[in-house]
Amino acid sequence: MHANAMSLRRANAMMPYKIERDTQVPVTDDQRCYVVTMDDGNILRVTVTTSSIRISDWLDIATSTSSLVGIHAEPRLFKSKLVHTSLQPKIHVLFFAIGRRVLVVKQPRGNDLHRTMFIELIRLHFNPYHFVGMNMERIHRCLQEDHIYMHNTSDVGELAAGHTGREALRTAALKKITQAVMGIDLDPVLSRRFWLNRWLSDGLSPELVMQGSIRVFMALMVARTIRNYPPLPLLDQQQAGSSSAGSQAPPQHHQQQAGSSSAGSQPQHQQQGSSSGSGPN
Repeated sequence: MHANAMSLRRANAMMPYKIERDTQVPVTDDQRCYVVTMDDGNILRVTVTTSSIRISDWLDIATSTSSLVGIHAEPRLFKSKLVHTSLQPKIHVLFFAIGRRVLVVKQPRGNDLHRTMFIELIRLHFNPYHFVGMNMERIHRCLQEDHIYMHNTSDVGELAAGHTGREALRTAALKKITQAVMGIDLDPVLSRRFWLNRWLSDGLSPELVMQGSIRVFMALMVARTIRNYPPLPLLDQQQAGSSSAGSQAPPQHHQQQAGSSSAGSQPQHQQQGSSSGSGPN
């Protein structure tokens, strides 16, 4: 527990966001739950698991709130053109966001990520859900290797290019897309890339969980803005339950700011320059 507390403090010290254990959900061998707070009071409830049962529990709660699903893959591709395709990292972790809830599914050692995950997530394939994310072609290609085919998908870069008329956004980084569509400058720390072995370790650090969770949420928010979706409700206004089935509903959080866009309460970050480490995905 001491090591876990240290890793949480380290993550909070390195990022302008906050991640805490979700005290309403017991820690188990197959699940860890967090509360991620962005700097303007946007709050995400995050579940990290490799269990199909936990995935089913999460879906029972999350899918009752929206049919738009954000998806994000880690580790991200190296952006250098000098890196051969065969040397690009494989996907080891997938982040899913529905509303303000995030599911993180990591490949168990010696097991197949996709089969473990889609035992339960396949229900999204047969229902009217729509996936949105960065570099969707890569995610499609990865899943098709295991004969898993996703339908009803949109690439956030393509959505942004069509919405703004700026073709360069098709291959732009999430930071640039978020600024162009929502007028929000994400902190450059979200573009930081981590060593591959950190994504392969047995347990994802809170820092990695927080970064990926915010990235998938912001990609989802960009899509909601473009599609003119109604504002996201606060978590306490959604169906009772935390990031795991059976947990209590979270306490009242910050009220959304007046005049927010149709995407809901949008994070408002300080204006900062682009990070040289940001990539197109």
